[in-house]
Parts: sequence; structure tokens; C-alpha cells
Amino acid sequence: MLLGNVIQEKRKSMNLNQTELSDGICTQAIISKIENQNIAPSISILISICQKLNLTLDQVFSEFSSLPSSNLVQDKFEELDAAMQSNNYSKLQSNLPTIKESALPSSQKAHLHFLWAALAKSKNDFDEAIFQLNYSLDILTNRNSFWGNMIYSELGQIYLEKSQETKTAYYFDLAYSSIDVVVSSSFDYFYYRTTILRLANWYSEKQNYQKSDELINLGLHKFDKFFTAKFTDQLYFLSAVNILKKDPINYNKLSHALTTAIAFADYNNNTDLMDQIKQLMSSHNINELKIKP
Repeated sequence: MLLGNVIQEKRKSMNLNQTELSDGICTQAIISKIENQNIAPSISILISICQKLNLTLDQVFSEFSSLPSSNLVQDKFEELDAAMQSNNYSKLQSNLPTIKESALPSSQKAHLHFLWAALAKSKNDFDEAIFQLNYSLDILTNRNSFWGNMIYSELGQIYLEKSQETKTAYYFDLAYSSIDVVVSSSFDYFYYRTTILRLANWYSEKQNYQKSDELINLGLHKFDKFFTAKFTDQLYFLSAVNILKKDPINYNKLSHALTTAIAFADYNNNTDLMDQIKQLMSSHNINELKIKP
């Protein structure tokens, strides 16, 4: 079955209308039928659409799930994302130069330089990382997009590590204002949740608990189909921290947040977080937790 909603979501995330997507491939009416009625076009048209949207056939057409991807560039990006997200920077170093940038659309070019920035940051070369991220922003035709949001977040994190408060606030506020993005893969979800947790922690430290809680809620409940235990323990722990800083304290919510944080921290074998939870409970004389009914 053709998954027309996947094509529609990716098209919108790239700020394309149906006419722009169809240009050089088919008619706008065909795109409409694909998105709204799940009517499959010819395989040549479907492949062209996937290539333009940087999607693979198995993402949009379930009958192709057992076949290798026809989008080799997207496969390379997924390998690079997997390497970065597992801190395998030697693989980034060797594989990034194999991507031919000239043929890429703007979003993939921005993605590529985002990864170059991550590699530079792993070497503590913050100047190069900032250059690569700003270059990524210059490439993007729409900064209020997934990669625009990720780049703002990463720039804010670098300036946070450099203790430059004004620049940190500037980029984190930009990331917060553009947080309503489309996540279309598990790799994107990792980046999205990294940004959510980063911003939620920062706003909590700035005592803006409303924004922090809003971000925590997004991180826990948006894009459920990509849900993973990673970061879930930290999000629930931060929720508990925020609850304790409000008056009056909602002890039912606090107990639920801490119980869930402990469960996921144990599942993730996150011993550092378990120690933080113990310290938090000890400092607030919390001796008993009740699971939320």
C-alpha cells in the first residue's frame, strides 16, 4: 500500500507545494491523488518523487519493504547519522568526503554541513563547527524547517559550552520558536529529542518552567511512532525537577514522574541519572513513591 501521508508530510517539511513537487515529474493532480487517496503512480514517477523528497521506497510503499533502497544518497546519510548518534566520529571522518555536495538539494546540503560541524565539535574545534553551522543556515531556503531548528539548537549549545550567555539565549529562543517541525525518521527523532531535552533543561535553569514543561510534553508525546526509551528517563526526571520548583508541589505528578524516570533509567542502564534521582529524593526528603493510578 502506498503511504501518501508520508509523502505529504515530507513535502510540507521541505516547504514545497504540490505543484513544485510535481514539476518535471508529473501533474499536480497526480500528487494530490497520491497524498489524499493513496493512489500509486507508475514506479518511475514514484522513484522520481522519492528522490526529490529524499525518501526511500520502503518508507512510502510497503510492497517494497523487502527490497534495497533505490535512494543511495539517503542511505549514505542514514549511515552517517547512525555513526554520529553512536559517537563513531572516525566513520564520519572517512565517509563524509564521499558525499558529492553539488547534486544535493538545499536541505541535504545543510544536513551534510551539520554533520561536518559535529565532526569539528568532536575535535573541540568550535570555530570550525560554528562556521559549518552558519554555512548550513545560509544554504537553507527555509530556516523554519527541521534542519533550521537543529542548527539553531546546535549553535546555542556551542555558545552555552563557551559560556556566551547572550548568544546562547538568542539561538535557543530561535530553536524554541521553530520547534514545530516534521520528524520523518528515527534518525530525525534522535536529533529532535536531543534538541527538546537541551532546550527544556535550559529553560528550566532560567526558571521558565512553562516553556520547559511544554517542551517535555512534546518530547514525551509527539511523534509516538518513533518513540524510544533513549532520553525518556531524562525528560521525566526534568519534569520532576520542575514540579519541585513550583508552589504548591503536585505530589501525585511528582511521584509519577520520578517512578517513570527510575523505570526508564533502569532500562537504559543510566547509572548517572539513577544517582541524580537518589540525590534529588534525599535532598527533598522523598522516601516513598506511589505509582499514578
